[in-house]
Amino acid sequence: MRSSTEFCQWLFMPLPEPKTRADIIRWWEKRRLFYNLFVGGIGFCSLIAFVFFLENTITLKPGEDSFEPIAVFLAPIPINICYTAGWVIECFGLSTGRFQQLKRFLTGPTLLKVGLSFSLFVILLPSVLSGTAWTIKLIFHR
Repeated sequence: MRSSTEFCQWLFMPLPEPKTRADIIRWWEKRRLFYNLFVGGIGFCSLIAFVFFLENTITLKPGEDSFEPIAVFLAPIPINICYTAGWVIECFGLSTGRFQQLKRFLTGPTLLKVGLSFSLFVILLPSVLSGTAWTIKLIFHR
């Protein structure tokens, strides 16, 4: 079993030059399952926290949901569209001469780190906001 350090080294290991579009797509697709499991796992924990905080902060009327249940099933679609945008941007950066100054930033590891950070921000935001509201209610509305 790999250690977490070895796994992170593999996850963010850049492709050797010269790289082709097929190499770029293969690099990204080898990491898609990890990305989905990681973001999905964090998203599930965030959803549990969000529901807990929200239901303990506001009073819901009968028949009212604290979140839209269909969103749980639809969320993987835009998440994977954004993930695919990573290799599309990298392939575009490889094939155009206009972005030579940005080429060092348009690499898989950099784009994956930025995309993963953005995904986690979006997924954690509702639970952080509802947790903040819950904390304020505990402090000021006893």
